[in-house]
Amino acid sequence: MQLINRQEVPKDHIYYRTSSPIYKKYLESSKLKTIPVWEKQFWWLKNVFRVFNVAKFERIDEEPNIEQLKKNWFKHWFIIWIPYTRKEIPDWWKNLWINSYFTTTWFTILNDENYFKKWKDRAKRARKKFLSNENLIIKELNTNDFQKIYSESKISQPFKKSFMKYHKDASNLDDKWEIRNFVCFLWDFPIAGLAVLDYNWNSSAHLVSFITKEWKQYQAWTWLIDYWFKSSLNKWIKYINFDHLRDKFMTWDQQWYTDFKENFMDYKVVFPDSYFKLI
Repeated sequence: MQLINRQEVPKDHIYYRTSSPIYKKYLESSKLKTIPVWEKQFWWLKNVFRVFNVAKFERIDEEPNIEQLKKNWFKHWFIIWIPYTRKEIPDWWKNLWINSYFTTTWFTILNDENYFKKWKDRAKRARKKFLSNENLIIKELNTNDFQKIYSESKISQPFKKSFMKYHKDASNLDDKWEIRNFVCFLWDFPIAGLAVLDYNWNSSAHLVSFITKEWKQYQAWTWLIDYWFKSSLNKWIKYINFDHLRDKFMTWDQQWYTDFKENFMDYKVVFPDSYFKLI
């Protein structure tokens, strides 16, 4: 894994929360208003007590147009701007000391069918183990079947209900079949699941996942990731994004998940700065 500056992020790889049509619809279904920045990105706003607006430009390089905001909406604003690759920020933007986003993420590039050769040795060994087990199988399921298995799985996941709701709500908005659901079975018993979101024609991002206590013995989660990589390669997807990694604002119980993700990543990117304006 290589730590790179955000200026080195490939220009054709866009952060999915600000470019995915499904996520845009999800925000709108949550009573937030989305405004396009350019062809593939958007920002959102929320009115508070009918007095002022909170606007968030998340991982967008174009500076928010203050004059446009004043002309078209309420006069009182709290604007948050998190640049994507841009480094030079005008002086009239002030550093936001309160965290309002995930600061650390990673991505990997699918070059060819030997993608797994870039993995850490631990992941390579896990891959060999599950490939030799004829009792394991992965199935792609529809939303209802994935939700049923997710719901019935006996797992320790503090935000299980929230993740399930997010998956269901997003899936209900998916009219282009961009969400894919994978479940790993030991014989007929489900032991792990993963849902991913394809977006921007060249990228795929982690959406939700779950594991049972049997996953580690059979390396089921590694197999799901391998299946995700391989099936994405067959769809001509170039970038795999695991979304956020644990940062200093997250609890320590997230560290093991971050450590696991790092077995498969090429590049780690940190977005340490965010800015705000009051108008």
